[in-house]
Amino acid sequence: MTTLRLQRNVQFLYEEHLARIELRSLGCDDPLRDDNDPWRLTAHVNGTTDLIRRRAAYIGAIGGEPTVYASLITPAYQGGRYNRTRSVNQYLTHWIYPYRGKFHPQMVRALLNILGVSEGARVLDPFLGSGTTALESLLLGAECIGVDRSPVCILVAKVKTQAYLAAPEIGSRVDALLSDDEIGPDDVDPDREENVLVADFIRVAQLVTASDVSRRSREAGSAFRRNLRDMRESVNALAAAIGEMGIRPGSVAVVQGDARQLGKAGIEPASVDAVVTSPPYSLALDYVKNDEHALAALGVNMPTMREEMIGVRGRGAAGKMAAYNRDMQESFAELARVLKQGAGAAYVIGDATVGGGEVTTTREMVEWAAAVGLRLDRSISKIVFGLYNVMQDEKILVFRKD
Repeated sequence: MTTLRLQRNVQFLYEEHLARIELRSLGCDDPLRDDNDPWRLTAHVNGTTDLIRRRAAYIGAIGGEPTVYASLITPAYQGGRYNRTRSVNQYLTHWIYPYRGKFHPQMVRALLNILGVSEGARVLDPFLGSGTTALESLLLGAECIGVDRSPVCILVAKVKTQAYLAAPEIGSRVDALLSDDEIGPDDVDPDREENVLVADFIRVAQLVTASDVSRRSREAGSAFRRNLRDMRESVNALAAAIGEMGIRPGSVAVVQGDARQLGKAGIEPASVDAVVTSPPYSLALDYVKNDEHALAALGVNMPTMREEMIGVRGRGAAGKMAAYNRDMQESFAELARVLKQGAGAAYVIGDATVGGGEVTTTREMVEWAAAVGLRLDRSISKIVFGLYNVMQDEKILVFRKD
């Protein structure tokens, strides 16, 4: 039996449950919890010690040796090298841009392991959001394609997952910009940058600054300069982690498109090995309003965006729900078309309540999936704190294509 330790941030029952499933997916047998130490486990690892060390999300140490993930998430104030924030969920570039509704990268990494994603496998996130699945796929050596209707999501996800490829160029440009102590977001034109990754990096710094000004009433110039420094630090951390931790990074492609029409995003039938996603929460979140400042900065037509984006289309609660239900059924049909036989898809989704009543259910999701040949393999309950009566709970639904 080998001794393993759970990450210290494993606090909820669903996290321990996922940890056990993840261990079994990585080749372990009989994980047993220590009655005197809730974070200590013993298990038969069956020769998978190195695999667990490199890939596991919920295991912090195996045989006394820290896992790669434990090193990635440790905040700097606790001696970590790759996390400039105080949150274990905001390491590397995950923190960049305040996207509401993002899911935890630790859970995403575990789900990728549970679905059997190996190096070189093709992962899809048809509701890309801020790119959490894309970044975790890259760290596990997978090939990820992310699709989202929002140009803000596409830009942010691209910077989070690709800016490290131009870390030296970004560092030099940030140094040059910060040589002006008064520089602000309106003083820089990204379109004049020769390197597209540098240009995108500056655009996202401008969007994060717009958020700081709009939501936190911060002064634009000082916020912009701080964001340039902090984002550069995190991009450098991602590049350093890849080099120092022996990570063989995968590739990421992000496409502005529609989950109901994945063919237009270049995704062929039966070409995807796994899906990890969090689709829109029906009426619970207004994604256009939430990113209004950033969309406006990119020159997006808001009414057009509302007519095209799943989860915000339609008029009135009833009309929006009807549109959402149709859209999600179409997206499940597309999912079934692009998944390989036997491949898995993990959906993190909640039951929303509006006006005190439940308006969409995970049960309906299961029915829509079954109608197109996606069998429910697991349903894991996940309590949500902080959203109160808007979202009572979430579930992790794992489907398999028969």
